[in-house]
Amino acid sequence: MKSFNLSEEPRLIKIDENEWEFLFPKHYDDDVNFNLFENGLDTLDVDDLKSEHYFKKIIEKCPYHIDAFNHLSVAYKNQDKNLEALLATEKAYNIGKHCFPKEFNFKKDKIEWSNLDNRPFLRACIGIALEYYEKNELEKTINVLSDMLKFNQNDNQGVRYLLLEIYFKMNKLSEIDKLLKKYKDDFSIEFTFGAVSYSILNDDISKADKLLKKAIKTNQFFIEEVNKKRHVKPKPSQIQGVVYIDYGIPSNSIQEAFDYREKNKELYSNPKILAYFSSKKI
Repeated sequence: MKSFNLSEEPRLIKIDENEWEFLFPKHYDDDVNFNLFENGLDTLDVDDLKSEHYFKKIIEKCPYHIDAFNHLSVAYKNQDKNLEALLATEKAYNIGKHCFPKEFNFKKDKIEWSNLDNRPFLRACIGIALEYYEKNELEKTINVLSDMLKFNQNDNQGVRYLLLEIYFKMNKLSEIDKLLKKYKDDFSIEFTFGAVSYSILNDDISKADKLLKKAIKTNQFFIEEVNKKRHVKPKPSQIQGVVYIDYGIPSNSIQEAFDYREKNKELYSNPKILAYFSSKKI
């Protein structure tokens, strides 16, 4: 087995009272590796076998390159090489976790997304969390996502949305309450209708009615979607006048209403919730 000099490994260093950043060996970002990485990004989702080749070339020279493993995992996933994708994601995550010194305080220390050098590890965290989620290993998923929200409370990666979804799946009402309060200013379909659903589950219908007025402003189509007998995926949103270009899922759209309900179909199949929304047909 090939051994590598320890100087190849990244480190996690303290830069302020509670702020930390990842420090990578300088040659990880030399001209050769930079070009290989750019080529890997350019071919990702276009020619994933070629992209795989570029990221492997980086890893041959830089065996602890977290972001090369992150993107190699995506290239594998796009080719349905699911085991290889899992192993690459695990490698990226474990390299980062190995960097944590004993003095790092998981309750109060920060690894913020705004620091570019922290992004490879935070990407690895979301990568491994999604792998756990796909395998229905929900407690493991929660552990990783919860750490991420402690590291980076601004939550630039949208961790809170998946976490809220999982808490509803597991009926963790106290955790739902904490998360809704922590992000009380989140004006998304997930958090506004999530707050309504939480109130219904707690039999606080007057509060649900109050919150529903705010929720409808985030998506006017959702009540109708919940009340449908059959939930058929709507056609993709398109830019007016442009043919065959999927415009994604716009906010306050039929597509968003369907997508949110689909991700939370167990919650919105709950008889108590269905009865409430049935009484609110518009």
